[in-house]
Amino acid sequence: MTIDETREKCLEALLERSLTSIKINSIQPDVVNNAVSTIYIEVLNDGKTSIDVVDFSKMDIILEYTSNVTDERRILWLPYKQSGQTDGWMVENAYTRFNTSEVINPINIVNSSGQWDPDEILKIKIQLSSTNLVRAKSGDSILILVSTPNAVKSTRLYVFS
Repeated sequence: MTIDETREKCLEALLERSLTSIKINSIQPDVVNNAVSTIYIEVLNDGKTSIDVVDFSKMDIILEYTSNVTDERRILWLPYKQSGQTDGWMVENAYTRFNTSEVINPINIVNSSGQWDPDEILKIKIQLSSTNLVRAKSGDSILILVSTPNAVKSTRLYVFS
C-alpha cells in the first residue's frame, strides 16, 4: 500500500468515526433478591452511519459494578453472544426511535444480515453468570459503556434505590 492509499484509508476512517454516534437511552436491571443477572439496555444510533449485524461482534460492552459474590467493585468486558449464553450480550429487538418496526435494512440475527441504522434503537440483553452477579442494594450502581466497532462510545450510570 502506498503512502497516499494509507492516508486515504485513514481519512475515510476518521470521517466515518466523526459521523458515528450512539447513546444509551435506558438501563433496566432485573433485580431478584438484591442481585442482578439480567440487564436490558436500549441504545440509540443517533449518528449518520449504519453498523452491519456482522460487525456486532466487534462492539464492546463493559460493566463496572459491585459484585454480589465478593462485595468488591469489578469491571467486566462482555462479548457478543447472540445465542444468549451467560457473561455476554445479545440483541433482543430493534426498532425506530418512534417505537415502530424498522423498515430500512431490517436486522435478522439468525441470518446475520441487516444494519443498525441511524434513528434505530437496539434493545440489548446482558446475561450474567452466577459468579458475576451485580449487587443491587440501595446506593449500589452499574456503569455501562457501549462501544461501536470504530471506537465511538456511550456510557450511562444506573443507581439502585
